[in-house]
Amino acid sequence: MSAKNGLIWMWILLVIATCASSCGEKKKKSYDEIAMSGLTTRTENLKENIKTYANKGTLIGQMYGTLSGIGWNRWECDSDRCDMKALCGYRPAANGYELAGIESGKQQNTDGVPFKAIREDVLKNFNKGGLLLMNWTMPNYNGNDDLLEEYAKQLAKYLDTLQDGYGIKAPVVLYLLPIDGKAWYCQLGKDEYIDLYKKIQGLLDDEDVTNVVYGYSETYQPGKNLMDRYPDHNIDVVNVSYFQYKSAINLPLYQQSIKNIITQSLAFAQEHNNAFGLTTGVESIGDSSVFSDILLPELKQHHIAYLTFGRNQGEPIQEHYFTPYPGVENKKTHGFMQLVNDEVSVFLEKLNGLYLKH
Repeated sequence: MSAKNGLIWMWILLVIATCASSCGEKKKKSYDEIAMSGLTTRTENLKENIKTYANKGTLIGQMYGTLSGIGWNRWECDSDRCDMKALCGYRPAANGYELAGIESGKQQNTDGVPFKAIREDVLKNFNKGGLLLMNWTMPNYNGNDDLLEEYAKQLAKYLDTLQDGYGIKAPVVLYLLPIDGKAWYCQLGKDEYIDLYKKIQGLLDDEDVTNVVYGYSETYQPGKNLMDRYPDHNIDVVNVSYFQYKSAINLPLYQQSIKNIITQSLAFAQEHNNAFGLTTGVESIGDSSVFSDILLPELKQHHIAYLTFGRNQGEPIQEHYFTPYPGVENKKTHGFMQLVNDEVSVFLEKLNGLYLKH
């Protein structure tokens, strides 16, 4: 082979190698627009719209509302079932999910729901314009900063997968370290908790997370003040959770607690230019007046961004449900239908433009 031919062959091989390398690294074109803030434009729009939409009505939602229900799980039956839809004809406008476990590389979260199923459900609801709420109950990193960084990287990686075929990411409200009185970080001092929250925000920023609106979430405990650990840094939504379980239903206490929550939290949220959401419910319902006589009057009187109910799951005999489902007795349905039919209640079919600039 002549020197000239040798040079030609070397050039050809170099071109082939370069092409193979570049083809292997080539990413699918994204049509997602990035705002000046570094977030996607849809995420920026959500930050504003979730605050102003409360003037029009309250988004009605449920934890895993289109992923599980009484007698079914989406990932097991591959159906399009939804307890709320089957009962009243409307899908939840907001869906809630837990992300605990994603940081450790697990296939399912701590509620036993596969992360693959969560991703599919998120994208389906995003494409229909629904609100997406996510909790991250982070495990104890025992002061190991390297482990904390790895946790944040895994969380960021999953959040990045929440995009459609055009590379458009689903904006989510992310509640880091939700205060439930049980998680290890609930034992931290106020300043320690706030520092940890901000540190995680910084780590996610380092991973170029562009589709998150940060929120602060706390479980109400009668007699204790709310918002004591609020990290006043890049927070746009506050959520308060309060549940009563079937072994200890006390509707007068429930009603008073709901009033206390709204009195304390709504004014605080408005003062900090935050949206306010409520996650609540009475397990097995007890009396459907909880919907019509306790919750509905509060929705009509106050600007509440969303009302999300607890998860329906298991078999009917277990009575683990927070909204009525097809087949439940009528006395547990009547009050819920009053809430459904009131104009203040916004379901997915009535929700428009949550991610658009107005």
